[in-house]
Amino acid sequence: MLSARRILHVVMVIVSAGVLVLISPVAPSATAGTARGQRIESWTLPSPLVDTRSPGGRLADGRTVPKVNVLLPAGYDNHPRRHYPVLWLLHGAGGGTNNWLGPNVPVARDFAGFPGIIVMPDGGVFGMYLDWWNNGHRGEPAWARYHLTVLKKAVEHRYRIRPARRWHAIAGISMGGQGALRYAEMLPGYFGSVAAFSAAVPDMQSIDARLGVALMGAVDGASAGAGYSAMFGPSRGPYAEGNSPAALVGNLAHTRVFLSSGNGINCPQDPVNLQSIVVDTTVETVVSAQQRSFARSLRAIGAPVTAVSTCGVHTFGVWDRAIAAARRWGMFARPPRPSAHWDYRTIATSGVAWSLAFRFQRPPEQVALFERRGARLSGRGAGRVRFTGHGCGFTRSLPFSLTLPRACR
Repeated sequence: MLSARRILHVVMVIVSAGVLVLISPVAPSATAGTARGQRIESWTLPSPLVDTRSPGGRLADGRTVPKVNVLLPAGYDNHPRRHYPVLWLLHGAGGGTNNWLGPNVPVARDFAGFPGIIVMPDGGVFGMYLDWWNNGHRGEPAWARYHLTVLKKAVEHRYRIRPARRWHAIAGISMGGQGALRYAEMLPGYFGSVAAFSAAVPDMQSIDARLGVALMGAVDGASAGAGYSAMFGPSRGPYAEGNSPAALVGNLAHTRVFLSSGNGINCPQDPVNLQSIVVDTTVETVVSAQQRSFARSLRAIGAPVTAVSTCGVHTFGVWDRAIAAARRWGMFARPPRPSAHWDYRTIATSGVAWSLAFRFQRPPEQVALFERRGARLSGRGAGRVRFTGHGCGFTRSLPFSLTLPRACR
């Protein structure tokens, strides 16, 4: 039986999860002004990986094709040989890429004078930034594959991006904060820094997450079918584990991490929305508790983490200040030097573990762990996997332990 306090907590979580849907601002038209010299490009990027008719693929504004807004820095057009850092910026639940052009967190204001390229993709109103479980089909939609393969390739083809991981950062708000953590864990050899603003939530196997996602589908009838099991499968199953940032925290051991949240007490300078103050407060209280736990896990593995908790509830005022703090922290400061000692956990069929691309013969049925210790590479789990990188390639069945071919090191 649940205690009275736990029942109250569960009820609060259910209510708070709904606010992620309810308080997201209506996406404005893409006419927001930019700082002098900066400009915004917008383009669509269709892909069969994202079925916008599915619950998880539904887009804001009734759009049917995913769109990308890109903020280019001042002088980009005048220096055709110059290459730039890149920041991926992920929106929260209930919104889309156009949210960054609106009056609440206008990217042109909060990132005025930013020295890099800012990529703002659609991620679905309730896309959750993962390949949906969908009874083992792992798609419909497949947001993670779409963003980390299709979008990444398109961005690097269209724009002049500096190559080293120091110059690649990713950040997001609420649902986007969770997505930023997951993507940084999936590609630690690409993203050197990650910033999560009120990430909702790092532990996607927790009761907070399960009840929150359940209500997201109940609140918005148009997203019927967007339940937890459709996204993650059983909460204690391997697919949920392999898509929970808290469970993959070891992948961030060599990544700079910035975490920010309010403490659930409205800041004196912020307006009070009487219609949502209770749920705004509850959301940020839950998020703040999860952030503390996630920060402890990062410190335990020696990851360079900065965790900030200020006054504030789950509103854009908090995120405005968080973005400013993250800019002072430095999106492109030097991350830890890539080491020949790393751990990488995954449930993905294919991906990149640092410099080693991998592809399982069949989708793995349990979370796999790859460990590199100098010239030795070992794998735990099950299945047969092919590794390639820098002109080398080899195939092994898990579990295994081997000395890496010299070309792979």
